[in-house]
Amino acid sequence: MYIKICKCKECATTSNVLLDRVIAVLDKNESSEERFVKSLKDDYIVRVKTISYIVDAKPEVEYDIDELQKIASLMSVDKIHFIDETGTIYSGSIPKYFGYSFDSGEQMAFFKQMLNNYDLTLCQDVTPNTAQAKEMMYAITWNESKTHRVQVGITPKRLLKELKQNQISNVVSNMPVYKGMEIYVVNSKTKIIEGLLTKIK
Repeated sequence: MYIKICKCKECATTSNVLLDRVIAVLDKNESSEERFVKSLKDDYIVRVKTISYIVDAKPEVEYDIDELQKIASLMSVDKIHFIDETGTIYSGSIPKYFGYSFDSGEQMAFFKQMLNNYDLTLCQDVTPNTAQAKEMMYAITWNESKTHRVQVGITPKRLLKELKQNQISNVVSNMPVYKGMEIYVVNSKTKIIEGLLTKIK
């Protein structure tokens, strides 16, 4: 990010202090978000591996929607999908998703790298899902015998709330501004102003 503060001469020292403060807050928020996202991904991978283990141990539940919904609830995930060798959802806790595949949209295409790689376990960043454009995180793993993939979808409510609170516009709006001072936060790549706070004399 590029941060610029326009100021009057009388406020030079105060402006520099504010500039340092804005940068420090944004850097801290970015670092916090990265750690939190990594922690969530690790947690979701544990959940999908656990579900895969449960179903491997009790294969009759693979096509039992009611039982899969109970498992999803117990594991605190929103949905469970079973995906075949072609990358197509063939079973799971929510039937309306059956038939969607890795070719159905950009979000699902992320997992195409698993088609011929039996060692991968992945967790996707928060992304609008293919079916509803709903903000979700998905984790996926192969089952023990490598006959199918197990995927879970989770609405990361805590993460989304934190990301919203840490948005640049929110950070800037909470900064103290004195008369004759303007704070701009400009995305250096898009050249779009992502935060603006001003106080006119």
